[in-house]
Amino acid sequence: MGRADETVAGGSIKMNELLYLYGIIPKPDEETDSFADIKGIDGEHSLTMMNFNHCAAVVCLVDEEEYGEKVLEEKTKQMDWVQEKAFHHHEALISLRERTTIIPMKFCTIFQNEESLSEMIQSREEDWERLLNELENKEEWNVKIYCDRSLLREEVAENNLTIENKKAEIAEMSKGRQYLERKKLNQIIDKEVEQEQHDFSKGYHEKWKGLAAQDSVKKVWNKDVTGKDEEMCWNSAYLLPLEHVEPFLEHVTLANEKHASAGWKFEITGPWPAYHFVNLSKSEV
Repeated sequence: MGRADETVAGGSIKMNELLYLYGIIPKPDEETDSFADIKGIDGEHSLTMMNFNHCAAVVCLVDEEEYGEKVLEEKTKQMDWVQEKAFHHHEALISLRERTTIIPMKFCTIFQNEESLSEMIQSREEDWERLLNELENKEEWNVKIYCDRSLLREEVAENNLTIENKKAEIAEMSKGRQYLERKKLNQIIDKEVEQEQHDFSKGYHEKWKGLAAQDSVKKVWNKDVTGKDEEMCWNSAYLLPLEHVEPFLEHVTLANEKHASAGWKFEITGPWPAYHFVNLSKSEV
């Protein structure tokens, strides 16, 4: 692969300008400027493309005085700045995903010039082509499962076979021994609740992943992060072929309706850029 077919925005880059990379897309069949309506992260330059042999890089120009390495080291320590700019990056990727297949880049992926970006693209040409083929005509959807732990604990305490057997054992013990064993019983109930959360959630995950080209089980978040009263007990992402999206959404909706009275809640979001199905570790971006 050689250098880009054309310079950014139809002209050469100035000495104090850098390239902010949003993602890699398939090379359009015809020359187009279809992203000119999307403003870049600086709020001034528009998004544009650098075309290569089989793919294109979606970029915008940024001023080195605002986005140079040393400046970013300080700005990324400012939470308000990070939240604003990371939100822009995410929203831009969503807009791009609606128009084409895209390999999303990490927030603040910046190159010094066209040559450095070209070198990166060239070194990973096969990776980009493979990933674009894998992502074509697919969408990422995320599902988080929550439960009302107090309701579930009551259910487990009253109807779980392990707990019933333990209660029967305790009833046959001496009064002094019963006191100690009942204290242990609470720990056993908590353990059974956790097992029930896992088994229930994984059971649905096993059904849903049959509709997905790829799936990924993610870390669950605590209430301090989610801000919800319910406890998160499952967090997963699915890369779905377009023809499977509607059946998938129906499955999740039915599960929500079926188990709402028992304190379970299924939260589905998407479609997203394929954040969870693009491994960029080898690309060094």
